[in-house]
Amino acid sequence: MILAFGLWGCNNQTKVKTVDKSSVDTLPNVSNVSTDKQKQKIIIKNKSQYDQSFIDGLSEYNEPIKLIENYILVGQDTVYFSEDLQLNKETIFKGTKDKKNFVLSVTRINLTSLNYTFQILNKDSKAISNKSGRATLGSLFFLGSETDDDDDDDDETGDGYLSVEYWDNSADCSFAIRIGEKDDNGKFRAKIKLSCKDDKLKNIGLDDNPTLRTE
Repeated sequence: MILAFGLWGCNNQTKVKTVDKSSVDTLPNVSNVSTDKQKQKIIIKNKSQYDQSFIDGLSEYNEPIKLIENYILVGQDTVYFSEDLQLNKETIFKGTKDKKNFVLSVTRINLTSLNYTFQILNKDSKAISNKSGRATLGSLFFLGSETDDDDDDDDETGDGYLSVEYWDNSADCSFAIRIGEKDDNGKFRAKIKLSCKDDKLKNIGLDDNPTLRTE
């Protein structure tokens, strides 16, 4: 079975290529993977394409896995990584709510990770919150795309939409960036989430933040 996990939009369908099973079966074994358990069931053609934390997280899955360029073989299924955001090119998402401007800048650096900067600006364009870092695709993304719940529906249309979720985790907090499929006007969407063990640790005001869009 072939599954495509690119984001779907008008005239922007992810292309699915034919997988050469014979070439997959002859791939070299994993190098420099963190545990013996991983070495037994994970094969990686080019490790530089994936963040190490993404590779480590695959050990939670109990079937053989092969990472080959822009797709992953899980058992008999083929799932493609989202490449809708261009590699090494900055993409900017913006939104406005309650006289505040929300600005997210992301740059995809490989198949699993984004460098990002997120700001909340007041009406005078002064930053009142600022966060930057690297967010990585959830290792088990192939189990299904995220569909935003009722609180996270598109705040302009009221509709839910599919998204791919990237995480920047620390000891106390998790900062999530959901990159969503295009809207009817051809604009990609994004949503920001922040969860912490203690709400007092939240240093960014994200309660009821808007759906962000590319321009």
